[in-house]
Amino acid sequence: FSWPYDLRRMSADRSTPKTALNLPEGTYQLSGAYSCQSNTHSSSPQRVFKASYAKVNAVRLTSPSPKTKSKLSFTKRSTPPTPLPQAVSGEGVEFLIYPNGDCLCVVNLTALMAREWPSNTHREKRYPSDPTSAAINVGVSSGDSLETLVGFENGEIHLIDAVTFAQTGKFNAAGALCSSRVADVQWLPGSATQFAATFGSGVMLIFDKDKDDGSAKSLQQATPLDASLNGDNSFTVTHPKSRNNPVSRWVVGRGPINSVAFSSDGKMTLCCHDGFARVFDLQGERLLFSFRSQYGAMLCAAWSPDNQYLVTGGEDDLVVVWSYADKCPVARCLGHNSWLSSVAFDPLMCEANGGGNVDEGSNYRFHSVAQDGRLCVWDLNEGNLVFSRKRPSERRRSSLHKELGKVLSTVVELPREESIVPSMEPVANVLIDTEPLASVRVLAGGLVTTCFRGEAKFWARPTASSSEHQPLSEDD
Repeated sequence: FSWPYDLRRMSADRSTPKTALNLPEGTYQLSGAYSCQSNTHSSSPQRVFKASYAKVNAVRLTSPSPKTKSKLSFTKRSTPPTPLPQAVSGEGVEFLIYPNGDCLCVVNLTALMAREWPSNTHREKRYPSDPTSAAINVGVSSGDSLETLVGFENGEIHLIDAVTFAQTGKFNAAGALCSSRVADVQWLPGSATQFAATFGSGVMLIFDKDKDDGSAKSLQQATPLDASLNGDNSFTVTHPKSRNNPVSRWVVGRGPINSVAFSSDGKMTLCCHDGFARVFDLQGERLLFSFRSQYGAMLCAAWSPDNQYLVTGGEDDLVVVWSYADKCPVARCLGHNSWLSSVAFDPLMCEANGGGNVDEGSNYRFHSVAQDGRLCVWDLNEGNLVFSRKRPSERRRSSLHKELGKVLSTVVELPREESIVPSMEPVANVLIDTEPLASVRVLAGGLVTTCFRGEAKFWARPTASSSEHQPLSEDD
């Protein structure tokens, strides 16, 4: 048995948490914090619970017809899904929903930043089974009605209005379709009714909120639509013959599917406990490629805004940037000393040149948090990549990116020899909490982080009048 982090190393690294993040563009100040009032903790300290952030209209603009039943459709979108509305005073409300032990916390970030404490900033509810993940349905939610999926330790998935905590639906009741815990839930891109739920047994189920659950017998009678049983690429997809849920059942890899991440062009990444980040074509239900960690499980992933790069984090304490076009690792990011919990790109700080090559003037900003209590900020560009002296200088050319990694059919492994893949140091590496961190989310106005203690912190972006600062080092 081993803990997800070294307790001795953690105790030795416990300086005072910082209240400011000094970045090249200015200082991100800690401008607000909220602690779960129930003060409960998960019975398993090894699990990272998934938070959900969304910015919704203050008032519902249109009401979906309750009589309309949507059918499953993986129609390919020619354009990315409609982005969240821009920050305009009085026209948008920002929410953060996250589990903490047996409690679900709903924080109105807009009210919190306006100092409307404590009447209008938060709501909490305790459940018999620990919630593990949450996902806000941005397309149909508003400030007075927040449709949210909540996954639970007992395998159930509840559809609730997070404003009133009224339950409007239940899926996989009593674990009838899958009895293991829910690891992650996410709404499918471009759909207001369909969502994916991953489980600790290595199963992913696609549901439609307008359909009732079918029986476990219907799953047993289903025939595989697509199947690949070739070792590390093993997965199966089945479609039950009934018109009930689930719409499809995926069995992927060996062990739990820890998280799911979608790109805006229809790719789906499953972070699996067997060490693979598997990239699928969601519409075609086929495996495109797999990226493998150096060792240990894959825990989290995020796509760049232009879908050129995939950032992953896992139990090897590494953040790795992968080029999907070149099918290779681009950077080995060194900054954490414990398991990764969450990674997220900052679209406002990403500048792509159109081709997506880091050696042609592009810059990609992303953030990572881990169970060492640290927030790392990364700028992926040519100037920040450190190439080993053991390798020739011509490795800088993007045409040689394909040499990186060990290609086995559709699998790319992160080489154990560190000199093969360029390394990258963070522009900021800051201890922000004495507890392990659980998630990081990027907002138009800054960042939100959560920790295992149940505390959420908001870090405001620098204003135009902010003075420039030097990045914080790990020893600051």
